[in-house]
Amino acid sequence: MSKNLVIVESPTKARTLQRFLGKEYLVEASIGHINNLQSGYKAEYTGPVVGLDQDFQPIWEYERGAKTRIDNLSKIAKSCENIYLAADPDREGEGIAFHVANALIEKGQSDEKFKRVVFHEITEKAVKEAFDKAGKLNMDLVDAHIGRRLVDRLVGFSLSGLTSSLLRLKRLSVGRVQSVAVSIIKDKEDEIKAFIPEEYWNITNNFSKNKDHYQGKLFDINGTSGKNLTITNETDAKNIEQEISKLNYKIHSIKANTRKTKPRPPFTTSSLQQDASSRLRMAPSRTMSIAQQLFQGINLGSGEEGLITYMRTDSNVLSADSLGQIGNFIQTSYGSEYHSEKKYKTRSANAQEAHEAIRPTSINRTPESIEKFLSEDQLKLYDLIWKRTVASQMKESENKKTTVITSSEDEKYKFLSEYDELVFDGFKKLFPQKETDKLPNIAENDKINLESVIKEQKFTQHTPRYSEASLIKTMEELGVGRPSTYASILNTIKEKKYIWVINRSIYISPVGNALVEELKKHFSESVMDYKFTEKMENDLDLISNGSLNRNDFIKSFWSNFEPIKNNYEKIADENPRNPSEYNFLKTNIICSSKTPCINAETGKEFEENDPPLGLNSLNESLKKLPRMIWIRFRNKKGDGGFLACEDRECKVTADESAWAGTGRRRSRTLEALKKTMKEKCIH
Repeated sequence: MSKNLVIVESPTKARTLQRFLGKEYLVEASIGHINNLQSGYKAEYTGPVVGLDQDFQPIWEYERGAKTRIDNLSKIAKSCENIYLAADPDREGEGIAFHVANALIEKGQSDEKFKRVVFHEITEKAVKEAFDKAGKLNMDLVDAHIGRRLVDRLVGFSLSGLTSSLLRLKRLSVGRVQSVAVSIIKDKEDEIKAFIPEEYWNITNNFSKNKDHYQGKLFDINGTSGKNLTITNETDAKNIEQEISKLNYKIHSIKANTRKTKPRPPFTTSSLQQDASSRLRMAPSRTMSIAQQLFQGINLGSGEEGLITYMRTDSNVLSADSLGQIGNFIQTSYGSEYHSEKKYKTRSANAQEAHEAIRPTSINRTPESIEKFLSEDQLKLYDLIWKRTVASQMKESENKKTTVITSSEDEKYKFLSEYDELVFDGFKKLFPQKETDKLPNIAENDKINLESVIKEQKFTQHTPRYSEASLIKTMEELGVGRPSTYASILNTIKEKKYIWVINRSIYISPVGNALVEELKKHFSESVMDYKFTEKMENDLDLISNGSLNRNDFIKSFWSNFEPIKNNYEKIADENPRNPSEYNFLKTNIICSSKTPCINAETGKEFEENDPPLGLNSLNESLKKLPRMIWIRFRNKKGDGGFLACEDRECKVTADESAWAGTGRRRSRTLEALKKTMKEKCIH
């Protein structure tokens, strides 16, 4: 039997470490968390909420199956001289290590046996160096981890039941951070609803010089330009069109300047989730799951090897060793003219957790060289991380931007044309560039031919809805949550039907809207305030740095929160809300056997990218036709919904994903709904 027991969270990580450490060590997995705050009908209720005692100390219980795992670890530990706790290098990992150690100490193990090892990449060198520097648990990080769990329990347990009563819905989930995330989305929805589109017209001329053709957009009339120049109606647009069609034109000016573009820094957790969402269309939860696999180890033919550094980080920093490797790779592969070493500084408020950026453990391990060992998603994400890391140490790209102004001979009307030419690709060598229009063969004062005039009616657009990527960016800017929590927050609010994600745009659901409305009435200056939430996160950072006492933090929060909660409790009992507004919702799908699944807003066939929540029919005849109704329900599996015709005599029903789903599932269920309408609809 080995003298050294190493405990990690997952079997994959255990296999990778076992290969590096050899027979002197036995590596076992705790399988994630072993403890949770007490809950359920058997839980003690001695403090403000279940799971906390009267002194705001946590009351723990084993997670399901954890007792068996701890008993097994305890048997192994009896014959070992040392127990190494090798959980992930963050607050959560420190918390897992702490609970495993406590559980084994309760089983009779000496606390002198325990050592904490921390590594940010799972490579043989990094792991062995970490074991040489094994130390003790960081109790400040443990306190920050526990502090977050306690305050989340105080908010969640206090408000979930009360809000469920107020909205007359069963088992609503009200989380400290997730409710604020839904509030951010509602603010955007309110902004969109308040937006009034304004008409404007664009006028573009098609010009030519010999065989060269180009376009110029009208941007100046008699010295009025930019935002001050707006053509607001068709009459004005036609008058301008008629006048400019009769004029002669010349090249007024050609100006060129050089513009340099810097590469972006290496990935943090937040920027990785944003980029994977926008470039790879990968949900944040999927991104973190794949990143975890790449971190813990992939079998490259001779055993598992960690391919990237730890994926939960607020830091842009690269180690001196990795900077040297990347620099050598760039000079060898692309030439010394492409290399430019850059040292980035961390923006993290919490220096203890601001280790390294997310990077490949070996920059020489190119995506192409390991492609056959990776799944499609693993390869896409690794490629994204590898290119971002290498690009961060490459020279700036250089573009020549040329601005051409074509004017009428009297210079009353001026038209703008812009051209971008890549002079030096720099870091952009790693990223394929789209071809751009080439500058026509023209010179200043050249006479130019007018070929045609194009006038286009436009309307101002509201700011775009949040995507998952832009929501994460906004949450980070507001200090709401931490990067390691973004994926789980988005997952929760989607599962609870507080939002729908359609064609990568986020829509708030009626349940989410009602939830935020009620919480904002009473908690606008506490848990629903962005600044308050940011302060909470900063306080947790202070705890993790040893600058704030955990118990003082919890008691201070509760003393401010409890009076508001008590007042909310009275309102929830006395003035419950009518649930019909969010349990039964008229959709924009018309129920008809002759023309199934017509969108009441557009009058065209409902398509898989059409947004939900349409209410206004295109014409009067569409208003008279019956619509599909979305009906909310709750079962053992959680929150759900289905579609049914608003005419109770009609037996057409469908899965809700036909209306508010995504991807292939929405496409399939929409086709199934069309078929059902043809067969069963009575209209």
